[in-house]
Amino acid sequence: MKFSIKKFSIKKKIFLLTAALSLAFIIVSIAVSSVIFMLKTRNDTLNLCKTSSLKISGVIEDEFSDFFSEYKEKIDKIYRENMDKIDLILNDGTVSYEEKSKYFSEITEGVFPPRTGFGLSYQMAQFNNSRNEVLRYIDLISSSDGMIGGYVVYYDEENENSVFLFDSTPPSSRDYNFPASFEKVGTRLKNEVFCSEVSVAFYESDLFGGFSPIKTQDGEIVAYCACYYSINRLVNSQMEFVFTLVATMLVATALMLIVYLIFANKYIVKNIKSLSESAIEFTSRLTRGGTLEIIDTNVKSHDEIGALSENFRLLQERIIGYVGEISEKTATEERMRAELGIASKIQLESLPEKPLMCKNVRIESFIRPAKEVGGDLFDYFMIDENRLFFVIADVSGKGVPAALFMMRGKEIIRSCASRGMNVVEIAQTVNNELCKNNKEGLFITAFIAIYDVNTKILTYVRAGHEQPFILRGGKAEKISEESNFILGGFPNFTYVSDTVQLCGGDRMLLYTDGLNEGINASNEEFGYERIEKALEDSNGEVLTSLYGKLCEFCGEKEQFDDVTMLLIEVAKEDVITLSPPTYDDIPKITDRINSQLCGDGEKIAELDVIIDELINNYVSYAFDGVAEPRLEISLKVLGGEVKMTFTDNGAPFDPIKSPDADVDVDVSQRKIGGLGIMIVKNISDGIEYSDAGGLNRLTVHKKIK
Repeated sequence: MKFSIKKFSIKKKIFLLTAALSLAFIIVSIAVSSVIFMLKTRNDTLNLCKTSSLKISGVIEDEFSDFFSEYKEKIDKIYRENMDKIDLILNDGTVSYEEKSKYFSEITEGVFPPRTGFGLSYQMAQFNNSRNEVLRYIDLISSSDGMIGGYVVYYDEENENSVFLFDSTPPSSRDYNFPASFEKVGTRLKNEVFCSEVSVAFYESDLFGGFSPIKTQDGEIVAYCACYYSINRLVNSQMEFVFTLVATMLVATALMLIVYLIFANKYIVKNIKSLSESAIEFTSRLTRGGTLEIIDTNVKSHDEIGALSENFRLLQERIIGYVGEISEKTATEERMRAELGIASKIQLESLPEKPLMCKNVRIESFIRPAKEVGGDLFDYFMIDENRLFFVIADVSGKGVPAALFMMRGKEIIRSCASRGMNVVEIAQTVNNELCKNNKEGLFITAFIAIYDVNTKILTYVRAGHEQPFILRGGKAEKISEESNFILGGFPNFTYVSDTVQLCGGDRMLLYTDGLNEGINASNEEFGYERIEKALEDSNGEVLTSLYGKLCEFCGEKEQFDDVTMLLIEVAKEDVITLSPPTYDDIPKITDRINSQLCGDGEKIAELDVIIDELINNYVSYAFDGVAEPRLEISLKVLGGEVKMTFTDNGAPFDPIKSPDADVDVDVSQRKIGGLGIMIVKNISDGIEYSDAGGLNRLTVHKKIK
């Protein structure tokens, strides 16, 4: 489980923070106090060592100066006479303490009396008493000051030895330094002690030491008194101090933590919890809806939390006010959106909904407004049985004003076209009408055209509109290099028409600038070249495919302008005559027809099956006894549908009424015939038969898109 302090309550966070700060405070306090205690204790101990040694040297100088001089001379004589032997005894690890004690007793026999004390002269007894008094003072002063012990040495500068005279350590101790024994003097003692005329204190290894010189009445230094103190004893004192400090700090911290938590709970946690509960309740009411009212936080403090509570109250008041305003605005916007939806529906319903097909031409439309209502318009209808009228236009501006201006322009255009005006008359009339009462300065770009289905001639006026594309033989190119002025610019403008001859299979694309000026995130326009390529690559639904390419190009970029397109398609027509038809004609005919088709490969393959089955039937059954058999196949391709009419001069026969083959009967028992016609009926999208003046006429419909 992943640990996260973020999930803790404020109370827990305060507790953890207090505990952490207290622990840190304890650690720092212990560390600082220990260092201070150690430094102070060390300095005090050094001063104490120095003071103790100074006391001892003072006693010796004041009360035992004559004795000390005599005693030092005797020990020095023994030391110098036995130096080599003493050195050997002291440094030989095989010599026992008893052997050392015996040896030093022997060499000092003339100085110290026998242990029995019998037979002493008055002078020897007095000398021995003085020696014992010195040892007693050394032990008394050092022990009273807490020292481990004390001793007196003099410095043999010639041999760099410190020679022991007195040692307060009991003679039975193995740490006892016998009179006349010596040690090599280290550099520190030599430089700091035996070269100093004043008392010196220092620590080395595991001992603190204080040295004071013993001087004669003439001020000559004859020896040094030393007192020493164990560092282990100091460490023990420090540990006792630390343990006491830790215990005290822990108790104090626990009490502080309890008091702090009580304070934090009463004045912080409780108020914050009250604020949180009030915020949750207010948010819940805001989410559920209904009437909002201010939630009292019950915070009585006058600190920052009190200020926060007051600000929260002000926030509630403002939110309640904002919610009221937003509700009112939302209701207004919903009403406007509903009205715009109705307007959009009315606008779109005023435009042709379905493609129009008449004789050899088909026209279909596509529109995607950028807003609820748009400024693009189009219209198409048959003026009479031979003339198709169509128009596409784009109003300047966006939104409702453009939509209203568009509706006005559309009705004027439709009215003029319905009255039989030519394209020039329509353009001029619409222009003059739009110039009236046009204070907003709106205008329309338009492409107005009339197509003659017999001559296949398209007459048009391009009034500032985008150039159309014609897709012919798989190649797309723009037409109409010259343009007239816009509609609604200024009155009485003279418009000029132009014509273009359309051929079977031609497709003309008309569009508004929302297509070519569509931009992507890099502010690049879709452009004419992409329109051209999309047309040439199209296979099937041209308009939806073209809009899909635009959307793919624009990506996340919002559609800025209305996109409207018209596609005018002229039928492909072909007539194939077979006199007489043969089986060998089948692949030739299918190849010839397939070369003129563009659509779904599977559906085109089904069309090939239809052709194969019908020609097989004609060759096998239709022309028995006919002197000059003749079959004519009329082909018409328009709007993704193939219409084939088979006309023959064979025996009268209606294949629609002929019974289907019984596929449930075994092949060996099934009657010959009927299977091919049944296949044609099943895979075609419509089949018709008529008797045309002694000729059989069979029409088959097949959708290939």
